[in-house]
Amino acid sequence: MTPLNLLGTSHIIFTTICFAVIVLLPRLFIEKSDSSNFFLIATIISLMIINHGMDFYFEGYQDQLKLGLPIHLCDFSSAAIILYFFTKRREFFLFAFFAGISGAGMAILTPDSEYGFPNIHYVRHMIGHAMILLGVSYAIIIDNQRPYLEDVHKTLFILSLLLLLMYFVNYLLGPPANYWYVAEKPAGLNVTSFMRDAPYHMIDIYILAVIVCYLIYAFYYLIDKIKKN
Repeated sequence: MTPLNLLGTSHIIFTTICFAVIVLLPRLFIEKSDSSNFFLIATIISLMIINHGMDFYFEGYQDQLKLGLPIHLCDFSSAAIILYFFTKRREFFLFAFFAGISGAGMAILTPDSEYGFPNIHYVRHMIGHAMILLGVSYAIIIDNQRPYLEDVHKTLFILSLLLLLMYFVNYLLGPPANYWYVAEKPAGLNVTSFMRDAPYHMIDIYILAVIVCYLIYAFYYLIDKIKKN
């Protein structure tokens, strides 16, 4: 197997395809029939569930049960976008929007995988996280959802509470449980490689997450300013 190279041709091409699908695919479903949109939603949900199932099999069944629990940040984002599809509640969209773009977006750019394409762990990691962002993109393009400034504060507050809860969960489960990577940095070359060693890496991750969430909203802020003028 070829080790993952973040600047390698295969990863750059796969990442480009993922983001192209995320941005462009929902536009093809504008003003399409309900059955067509249902098919797209069902596909997104199915691929996310398949990814979670493979996660559980490889990490929970083949290794240790406590390592395969669906409680990583991206698992929460997947659950949020699925709940949004079923309920259309804005709160679920907002969680998936901020946690998904910052978490799943970074996971696509810097996968938690030792090997690159065509390794099955790499492929399902990329597709699974791309589906989170595709769900968010669908909500924005088809359902006209969007965040506002107060939503950034509220979502960060919720994420902060969940982060504290994850420390408790990891403590109860014991090593080598490392949900939300609070105990150790994720394996491989990723954004945390440039951060301080554990446990101080979580301070850096938290600061980065706050900055990214406000930067994500900054796009809407600029759009609103342009429209006003």
